[in-house]
Amino acid sequence: MKSSSEKMAEPLIAKEAQKGIRAIEKEEKLVTKKLQKESKIVTDRFHLSGAYKTRRKLSDFFRLAKSGTITGAADNDPAGIVTYTQVGALAGYSLLWLMLLSLPMLSVVEEMSARVGVITKKGINLVVRENYGFKVAVFLALITACANILTIGADLAGMAEVFHIITGYSSAIFVVLIALALAYLLVQKNYKVISRYLFLLTPIFLLYIVSGVMVNPEWGEIVKNTFIPSFPHGSQYLMMAVGLLGTTISPYLIFWQASEEIEDHKGVRELRQEDKGVWLGMLFAHIVFYFIIIASGAVFFGQDKLLQTAGEAAQALQPAVGIWAMLFYSLGIIGAGIIAVPVLAASTGYVIKDAMHWAGGLNMREDKARSFYTVIILALMVGLVIALCGIQPVKALVYSQVLNGFLMPFLLFALMKVCNNRKILGHFVNNIWSNIIGWLAILVMLGFDIVLVFEWLK
Repeated sequence: MKSSSEKMAEPLIAKEAQKGIRAIEKEEKLVTKKLQKESKIVTDRFHLSGAYKTRRKLSDFFRLAKSGTITGAADNDPAGIVTYTQVGALAGYSLLWLMLLSLPMLSVVEEMSARVGVITKKGINLVVRENYGFKVAVFLALITACANILTIGADLAGMAEVFHIITGYSSAIFVVLIALALAYLLVQKNYKVISRYLFLLTPIFLLYIVSGVMVNPEWGEIVKNTFIPSFPHGSQYLMMAVGLLGTTISPYLIFWQASEEIEDHKGVRELRQEDKGVWLGMLFAHIVFYFIIIASGAVFFGQDKLLQTAGEAAQALQPAVGIWAMLFYSLGIIGAGIIAVPVLAASTGYVIKDAMHWAGGLNMREDKARSFYTVIILALMVGLVIALCGIQPVKALVYSQVLNGFLMPFLLFALMKVCNNRKILGHFVNNIWSNIIGWLAILVMLGFDIVLVFEWLK
């Protein structure tokens, strides 16, 4: 039984205890604040250090560059490499000026594709289906799938031909092995693993710059033809120009770029950085194709013959610059195919699943996106059959890119409609420069297509 004095003392004791607790808490806050301040000073000093700045810049560079560089590297697939080689062999340096024209056009097209993916979080063909109808989406899916599958077949044939030259074994064996290996990579591995593999392979394209310098080209002629346009006459020259534009501004790159932004979970805040990444990737692609044409023009131009096989192109470089050129060309073809064929197959899956409104994506397991992965496997298998049909690799590679040149204006028109629709993109619609360059790309490609058709009809 507590006494009355004890009862009276209890509130005072509790009050004093609370004061003590508050004092301790206040002291803890002061100590914590002091420690945080000291930690911030140390962190700031570290952040201001050259080592941190260098490491941060490198990290930002590679993060920024990855998606655009993969797309740019995929643009220089075996079909592209052989097409550029044919351009140099037939037209010499006279079409180098197209690089200055196609660089801004391709960069703007890819930037628009990336913007649609980032803003809508949907594939381009799904956006087309929702806003312009199922039939339009199916039409775009069919023409893209046809171009992609033909290019897959041609790329597999070109890679197998080079393996045949290196090993002496039948190219058919390598066609099957390559197709199966790439199918496994796409289905069994998730997107992050795939993109890591693809990004690590991109430095192989720097070999073309080395090869282009080693052949001792006429640099005066190169500079002249880079800045002064010339228009060679004849259907073969026009076909090379259409093929060059078709392989540079390709259908599958549009759908792949948008889907890649979605898979990477890019946000609106990253749009400006993504623009830089796209431009960096496209510049990389153009430097590579520029030097392929230089090397090919220096070695082949004036012989008045079209190359017949990818292997012939590789062997023809050997007497000019020795065994190293053969090695460069072979590694380039193989590396290009390993990068490009998965992108071609995956973009076929994306464009068809968007048209049909199926679930799908390289980050999804196959049991959650069976239709998507079925399309990818079918694209690879049909490409495999095409490659095994005894087609002449170079003809298939070049003609597939000429087909791209004829189909691309339809896809560009659809992309321009989407990117100028405020209901879709809000205030992220095209600015005036994107519109000027986008419509210029359509007009240039249509112009070459029409002139080539008239030349064929003569």
